[in-house]
Amino acid sequence: MYPYIILWWSKIYMTGIGIVISFLVFLGIARYLTKKYHQNFWKLFYWLPFLIVLTYFLWSYVNFIFDVGILPTNWSEIGILVSPYGYKFHFAGLLLGICISIYIFLKKIVRVENKKVWSDILFFSFGLSLVPLWLFLLLGDNFIWNTTTTWLGIKALHSDSQLNKFNLVYPIGLFLSLWSLFVTLYIKILKKKRFGYGMLGFSLLLIFVSFVLMMQQYPRHIVFSLGNLMFDIKQYAAWIVALITYFLYVKRHKVDEGQQ
Repeated sequence: MYPYIILWWSKIYMTGIGIVISFLVFLGIARYLTKKYHQNFWKLFYWLPFLIVLTYFLWSYVNFIFDVGILPTNWSEIGILVSPYGYKFHFAGLLLGICISIYIFLKKIVRVENKKVWSDILFFSFGLSLVPLWLFLLLGDNFIWNTTTTWLGIKALHSDSQLNKFNLVYPIGLFLSLWSLFVTLYIKILKKKRFGYGMLGFSLLLIFVSFVLMMQQYPRHIVFSLGNLMFDIKQYAAWIVALITYFLYVKRHKVDEGQQ
């Protein structure tokens, strides 16, 4: 839509800007909430480099498996695996990386009550960081949405945009951004003074994302069709993680009800 801006004769791509801004939003909200809920922010901060590298590797590796093969066989393929050029990542790998990262981090938290507090902190930080990320992905050209002829359609705003190949496309980045904001506000209202709703928030986010991503143009793998609907590994991964997070939410609330 508007893939890059020129700053001091350099192209700065919207996808990259979105990732950086979203990461800063995540850190800022996490810092604020840890202070508010009397948690140690540096416990998360010191773990972030490892968690980021792990998530990045899995995000890239899953895409590498589908595009190239299970293992790199030469330096060129290693470059494809580790290079961020072109943002050739896969949603399923991203989910896997985030799940493992959250599991590793929460495993280090001893008290159950603190685990619930931290799951809420991670959800609100992550959920609100998605608001600017989806908007920048809408502007960028690395994620192209399906075409439409309805009033919802948007056109390219830049002569170099890949969207110039199409007439109108769905603005699903806007849908996802608004949904991320809605879910975080809903969980905030639902939560009140109790903790442990973060996992429910993750589940609600993923269910919506799984269906909206069906309006994205991308190579599909392990496809299953149901009428006019087409599901692939992105939907399967989102549903599995959504079920896991919902199960954790229900399990922890049953424990709370049993203690009352």
